Amino acid sequence: MVAAAPSSLAFSSARRILLDTGLQLLENQGFGTVSMADIALAAGQPLAEVYRHFGSKNDFVLGLYQRVHDDLEARSPDLPAGPLALRFQAFMREKLRLLAPHHRLLRSQMAALLDADVPTGVLSPETENIRLRGLALFELVVRGATDAPAENLVPALTQALYAAHWGVLGLRLLDRSAAGQATDELLEMLSAGLALATPQLATQLGPLLLGQVGVAVGQFLQVSPAVDFAVARRMAKLILRHRKVLRTDSEASPAPDEQSIAVQLPKLHYYISQGWPIHLILPAFPAKSPNRQKVLGTLPDLGEEIALTFLQSLCDDIRQVYAPGARLSICADGRVFADLVQVSDADVSAYNDVLKSLIQRLGTPDLDVVNLEDLLATDSFDQARAWIVAQYGEPLAELKARVRDTDHARAMFNGIHRFVSEDGQALAPEKSKSRVKEESKEVAYEVIQRSNAWTKLLAQEFPHALRLSIHPQHPHSDKIGLRITRAQDDWLTPWHGVVLLRANDYVLLKRSQAEETGAVLVEQDGRPSHFVAGPNS
Repeated sequence: MVAAAPSSLAFSSARRILLDTGLQLLENQGFGTVSMADIALAAGQPLAEVYRHFGSKNDFVLGLYQRVHDDLEARSPDLPAGPLALRFQAFMREKLRLLAPHHRLLRSQMAALLDADVPTGVLSPETENIRLRGLALFELVVRGATDAPAENLVPALTQALYAAHWGVLGLRLLDRSAAGQATDELLEMLSAGLALATPQLATQLGPLLLGQVGVAVGQFLQVSPAVDFAVARRMAKLILRHRKVLRTDSEASPAPDEQSIAVQLPKLHYYISQGWPIHLILPAFPAKSPNRQKVLGTLPDLGEEIALTFLQSLCDDIRQVYAPGARLSICADGRVFADLVQVSDADVSAYNDVLKSLIQRLGTPDLDVVNLEDLLATDSFDQARAWIVAQYGEPLAELKARVRDTDHARAMFNGIHRFVSEDGQALAPEKSKSRVKEESKEVAYEVIQRSNAWTKLLAQEFPHALRLSIHPQHPHSDKIGLRITRAQDDWLTPWHGVVLLRANDYVLLKRSQAEETGAVLVEQDGRPSHFVAGPNS
């Protein structure tokens, strides 16, 4: 354990530090001259630790591909609303931006990128899952366009655009013009051509041409004919059945559609193709709110028991359609937010200990708990929190701009701000409501910043896992907002509420609301557990 500055490599997870160090060495010194031992030495890690995470240097390049797609999937809800040409150009600019720091490495690998027999080749069997993820992203680009073509044309158009985007990426690697001007001009021309061509897809000639292109591109992409998304689709629909969607002024809460399903299929297929259990990760179960108007105390109660039981039942349901089943890692995030939400690290530890004992007592074998200290070696949680923000956090100015400019980001902010304001008012009743609401804005921004940073760290640690969230999410996000209890609203969780048992069902609500009904408090193991509706409730 160390107590270094927040920027110290000691805070980093082994996989993260190895990937960063390996990519930097390969970028600066050349792929052929760097050995795995060199990477271990530069990272200050034993050689055995390198091989535990990466089987060869090729795995570092594959790790780069995965990292880029993680970021693209996270930003896909931010694609502009509008015609296909606009969305295509916005997507391409974002991908070019993400790849820009790695041009030198990728240029040195040009021959390998074009060789389907090399593991890092864009058409190799080893990168098939990356291609599937890329195709899913382009399907989102197409389906979300205001001028999207008929349903039967979507697959062919998706494949054509995916193939075209490789041409743009290849030119950028070879582009020696100032600031990639030649590539920028090509992208402008492609977008202009797409704007002209899209309306023609509705004519009789359009589907004929696109069908021929689709057949050729499909052969070129070399996606295995064994790829069958039937099981993956059933699992995606099963999970999405329990989802919570951000509600905005311009969006209803639609049933899962093809866009919602498409983004999940490649990750599900990754596990199905190897016969492994599906891995789900859920950042959740931080600690009880310090607001005693909402909760009964500092430790888990019946609300957590119901939520854990539901999560196990979800894994059981998946096993009904896919024999290997699923395992779900609760990525407890109390450490990440403790100082912001005015909860002590001691309370986080106590909550976490009881949570783990509940998992054992309830018999939920497919659930496990991952904490910040399981991923980062540190004896200072304050420094670890600062490190996560420094390494993975989005600048607050950019976050505020997204909240200002996009409906779903604003809806997320409003939901978090409401909870922070409620707790702030309860903890500082001497302050005016308007003052608390204003002070809570900055806290809400920081909560979202840290939440996103925690998500990025988890994506680094579990690159193939399906991502869940306890918050409502954009309907086409790579994260699925999961409803883990019956609650009065989509933002309420067991750690922000209490369970009220009624004659025919239960509901999660705030403690003050349960007490106002005249409900009776019930204790278990000497601790308050839940409420039962009284005869006059």
